[in-house]
Amino acid sequence: MSPATSMDTMLPATTSSLFNVPKLAEDGTNWITYKERTLTAIGARGLMRYTDGRAKTPVMFKVDPKMNKLAKDDGTEPTQTEIEDLDKKIDEFHQKNSLVKQQIFSTISDRLLLRIQKLEGANEVWTEICQIHEGKKQLVQIDLRRCMQETRCEEGGDVKVHFAKLLRLWESLAGMGVVIDDIDFHAIILGSLPESYRPLLSSISAAAKITKTPLTSYELISIITEEYEHHQLTEQRRPGKKPANSALAVRESRGKGKSVPSSAKSNPDAICYNCDRKGHYKTDCWQTLPRTWAYLLRRGAP
Repeated sequence: MSPATSMDTMLPATTSSLFNVPKLAEDGTNWITYKERTLTAIGARGLMRYTDGRAKTPVMFKVDPKMNKLAKDDGTEPTQTEIEDLDKKIDEFHQKNSLVKQQIFSTISDRLLLRIQKLEGANEVWTEICQIHEGKKQLVQIDLRRCMQETRCEEGGDVKVHFAKLLRLWESLAGMGVVIDDIDFHAIILGSLPESYRPLLSSISAAAKITKTPLTSYELISIITEEYEHHQLTEQRRPGKKPANSALAVRESRGKGKSVPSSAKSNPDAICYNCDRKGHYKTDCWQTLPRTWAYLLRRGAP
């Protein structure tokens, strides 16, 4: 068994999910990840030279006009074995070239396909796609920046989905070489949350100042997500009660200037969603702030 045949049997089939690449978005917002995944899939098949132009089309034998026969460069007539070997090389080249083109064509829009369909070489197809989307790179960066700044989590919305979107935008910009410092992303996170999260954010900020341990963006997301999941589990244990938009919601009492629970007067038997005890709400729970301190102290705060 030849080395080439051995390698072919070791590689996954072309229908393997290993080579599945998400489609390139029409606006090119996922260009960075698409490019990396596509090149990785092509490289896994051992066909990278068909995208960078190193693979050349085999040259066919010339036809001698006098003898009306095939002739090699030195003028001699090729043997039947040489003709068959050359035909196999040409077929193999076109097969692999078409395989790379199909890998690309199956992951782009019909509009883009119509634009590049007349290009013969896989390297020409890939080069054209790169030029189209690299040219839009600056515009995509502007759109992603604007989208990140304007993204908001609605009152009662799923903060985990919200954070996933923000992180995806942050990582997409980083992949384009745009550096957004952690402190700036931290501020974007704080500004994207609804008003009902202000008590929790105030507690986190106070705990960070007291322990002199600033939180990273990932740690801030972790704390807020933990609170959100705790509230969701608490609500599930109370099937007879209508869930509130947020366990952290408060509103100002009229004429007193202090925060009170939103239904303190209408429900004297209030239950805290933080400690599950009666007589107060989560916003007034004495355990909320110390729990945030405990998290920071676990990080080795002084």
